[in-house]
Amino acid sequence: MESGSLSKWKSAFPGLAAFILLTAIMIFPMESYQSALSGLNVFLQSVFPALLPFFIASEIMTGLGVVDFLSILLNPVMKPLFRCPGNSSFIWVMSMTSGYPTGARLTAMFLKEKKLTALEAQRILMFCSTSGPLFMIGAVAIGMMGTREGGMVILISHYAAAFLLGLCFRYYRSRNYRCRRPKMPHKPLYSEKKPSSRTILHQALLALDCARKKDGRPIGRLMGDAVRNSVNVLLVVGGFIILFSVVTNLLMHLKIIDWMASLAAIPMKAFSIDVPLLRALTGGLFEVTTGSKLVSETAVTMQAKIAGVSFVIGWSGLSIHAQSASFLSGTGVKISIYILGKFLHGLLAAVLSLPFTALLYPEAMAASKPALVASSPVGWKEAFLCSIGFLLTALLMLFLFIVLSRIWLQIRKIFYQGKRQL
Repeated sequence: MESGSLSKWKSAFPGLAAFILLTAIMIFPMESYQSALSGLNVFLQSVFPALLPFFIASEIMTGLGVVDFLSILLNPVMKPLFRCPGNSSFIWVMSMTSGYPTGARLTAMFLKEKKLTALEAQRILMFCSTSGPLFMIGAVAIGMMGTREGGMVILISHYAAAFLLGLCFRYYRSRNYRCRRPKMPHKPLYSEKKPSSRTILHQALLALDCARKKDGRPIGRLMGDAVRNSVNVLLVVGGFIILFSVVTNLLMHLKIIDWMASLAAIPMKAFSIDVPLLRALTGGLFEVTTGSKLVSETAVTMQAKIAGVSFVIGWSGLSIHAQSASFLSGTGVKISIYILGKFLHGLLAAVLSLPFTALLYPEAMAASKPALVASSPVGWKEAFLCSIGFLLTALLMLFLFIVLSRIWLQIRKIFYQGKRQL
């Protein structure tokens, strides 16, 4: 009986929350309008021009078979590191350079194309759902906090935490699990013995050619589909940004975030965390940009600001979680595990930022006042040009990763051959 009653409440909760939101918008129409306008401005000025080149490029590269090429070439590296197939390297690099929600979107796309299993996708999301350097250094560190050195600490802590989390989650449901081999275009070219680097490269090129023939779309149609699909996905992202901008500002206007911060301050007294910083972190639970701005405006040391912003960016906010859930819906990926991973990412990034700050930015240990730097958003032209630059950087990083991986595998092969001869 109690189970049935709980199930009814779970079913009624989304409708009740939507009704409360609609009522709040009707009571505070001006505040809702201003917050929606602010969210739309962030989307048009920063998010849309920053993510569009990456989304289009990823669609084109997938259609051209580049992902299948990487899957075979980098499988010997990604498999022992994260117990994930080689194509996860593409998601990893694109997520690091473009930011949220590229990692979740590419993971969902590969899942639907059966390039990944749900278990592999669950692991990939632990280290491939990251923020981009343009947001961490440009928008937050320089624009809000007025420090370039702090931005480097935030960036290093964020990516180091994601890498360590990926290593930890390689053991997630690892019992009796074997990372499946990438599908080969022709069986005779593949043997159970470990192939040489030349054979692997040859197989990777065959896989690229096979994937391109299987796709079959002319290059003009492929580019048109890539632009169309990318714009449609970004419209969904923009809708979530505007919605959560309204929700976050209404919660702040109604003092609900202050009330939540007061409740959280009770168990947090043992950790000597100030109530203003807790209020800023509570705002960051809902939306990453708002939370970062609130943390940057608190009167605490710069080290505490860096740690707080590192947590907020690692957690990424319910807005990003909702966007990721919309992409991953129906794929078999557990959103609860993904959200737990993002919470751990935020905690780990905040903890790592403390020694990194002491090492790289010792001036941040002194008392700090709220930043007086205007947090003017980056113009859409600058965001678009920076996005193109980061895209080229991503491709270069991918190329260097392939070269270094092949060198490492060749050295390991020579080492084991020498050891066997001895």
